[in-house]
Amino acid sequence: MTEHGEQREVFLGRVRAALGHTQTIVPDEPPAVDEALVRLATHDDDLITMFCDRAASVGMHVDRITADELVDQIVAKLVELDAKWIVVGFDSLDQADALNNAIEAADIQIVNWLAGGATMDVQFDTDVGVTDVHAALAETGSLICNVDAKHSRGLSLIPPVHIAIVGARQILPDMLDYFATQHDATGIALPSSQAIISGPSKTADIEGQLVTGVHGPGKVFVYVVEDV
Repeated sequence: MTEHGEQREVFLGRVRAALGHTQTIVPDEPPAVDEALVRLATHDDDLITMFCDRAASVGMHVDRITADELVDQIVAKLVELDAKWIVVGFDSLDQADALNNAIEAADIQIVNWLAGGATMDVQFDTDVGVTDVHAALAETGSLICNVDAKHSRGLSLIPPVHIAIVGARQILPDMLDYFATQHDATGIALPSSQAIISGPSKTADIEGQLVTGVHGPGKVFVYVVEDV
């Protein structure tokens, strides 16, 4: 046995002794989990309201809108922010073409982050990233943004402002429910990375002084489309 293996056995022996066991016990089945104790959100809850409340509590600006209001609301927010250069990733929306056209009509430049293969560098000069999401979690008010052919990992992480569009049907109770949707995905079907976003970017120094927006979006605006 190698030195590393000997150290491992010594460590495990101490754990077994502390538990009053003489050998490692491997259960035939994982222990049952009392979901009433560990699950803080269920499909029976008002997931839209819970998500909106939790997202607001972690520092996001949340608005509940209808699909008919979406284009006008997003463009109005971009104008309010005085955005000139933006990156987008919202091809899943039924209003994607209308939103693209309305943004350009407002004299706001949509930067092609795929141009020349410069999928990340061009995003550092933009004012806002506007994206849809792949899911949202009611328990924590979190957004899940995955990387795929239409979504660079930088869209929600690099610009100083992130505008996220969430369909009400995308809101799940918690992370366990999201993982269940990914259970059968394998290989290329799995994203190369996933961003789980719970509020604007934050960091703290050694004294615990919290600073927002140092290395990512300092503001996150979330539009929950209630009828989508």
